[in-house]
Amino acid sequence: MTGATGIDFSLSDADLTFRDELVAFLHENPPVSRSDTFEAGLAWQRVLHSGGWVAPHWPAEVGGRSATPSQYAIYWSEMAAAGAPQIANRVGIQTAGPTILATGSREQKERYLEPMLSGEEIWCQLFSEPDAGSDLGALRTTAVLDGDTWMVTGQKVWTSYGAESRFGLLLARTEGPDSPGTRGLTCFICDMQQSGVEVQPLTQITGDTEFSEVFMNDVEVPTANIIGTRGEGWKVARAALGSERGIAFPMKEQMVLRKRLNEVMAQLREDGTDDRIIRLRVVEDHVMSEIFRLMNLRTLTMVEQGADTGSWASLIKMAWTRLALHLSETAIDLDGAYGAAADSDHWFEFLRYRMASIAGGTSEVQKNIISERLLGLPR
Repeated sequence: MTGATGIDFSLSDADLTFRDELVAFLHENPPVSRSDTFEAGLAWQRVLHSGGWVAPHWPAEVGGRSATPSQYAIYWSEMAAAGAPQIANRVGIQTAGPTILATGSREQKERYLEPMLSGEEIWCQLFSEPDAGSDLGALRTTAVLDGDTWMVTGQKVWTSYGAESRFGLLLARTEGPDSPGTRGLTCFICDMQQSGVEVQPLTQITGDTEFSEVFMNDVEVPTANIIGTRGEGWKVARAALGSERGIAFPMKEQMVLRKRLNEVMAQLREDGTDDRIIRLRVVEDHVMSEIFRLMNLRTLTMVEQGADTGSWASLIKMAWTRLALHLSETAIDLDGAYGAAADSDHWFEFLRYRMASIAGGTSEVQKNIISERLLGLPR
């Protein structure tokens, strides 16, 4: 809740009621697994759906709870405290769903939102390409109109849960291959199980296959599956990415990283190390964690006041990247030689956070956005 001079940290009666209802539900339905596997996430999503807790930030009339930004922050805080796993359909709930809610047609909302909430239909995001990762203006996937149907041909990569998805949020070039940059892009709903769609899972260094490469050869997409307006896909994509990088992700990561920092500090006290460098690294982690927390509170203030958080989200992304990388390295350093030789979860964490500077837009792209849109520097 915000006031005229800043943030009021006290909870309103509505916030307290929201929190109490959520805590009661989690007490009656505690997570049975903390695994990040797709199967565990889908099982947990079904539990949440039974109580209407999958997407509290969505409007109540479409299955949410019309939660305020402050209540959504409470939601993630309590989920982290309960040790809840991520839901399986997080691309649908945090990206595709808000995009359809904001710019989709009435028919699209009626058709896609409820199966998205229940987990019956999993969604993925078909934006990144081998030669157009963070630079969506360079994407080459084309869609050619044939009557009332668009014929889509192209290649996508780093598609989270592409192999499990029923539908994808697809960005393609509709105004010809020579249309400049982000102009001439259109956002579609793509049926992932139709002829012409080939999904090839990518095996990561951890052995998981969370990502996939997707090949499309004359894939048929009806005109009715356009989200928003033809040729205005860049605006839709920016809104989608804004939802992905909005409140949910940083709030969740704030709780996860703070918990991890507390574990590192506890280990430091238990070991009683007098290594000055290690102790200074932990102090730096604590400072960065506090900066990240305060920036997230600022985001809440901006959202509640109706301000555009688009460029500010790049700063949040950079703060998360810096903390995640630094903290995972501190944990490895604190383990010392034993940690390097042991089969430790710290190594998985270290490898996982290598992607922090790439996922959701590379750090280089985020720095360009900050310099141009926030600082007003020339391109």
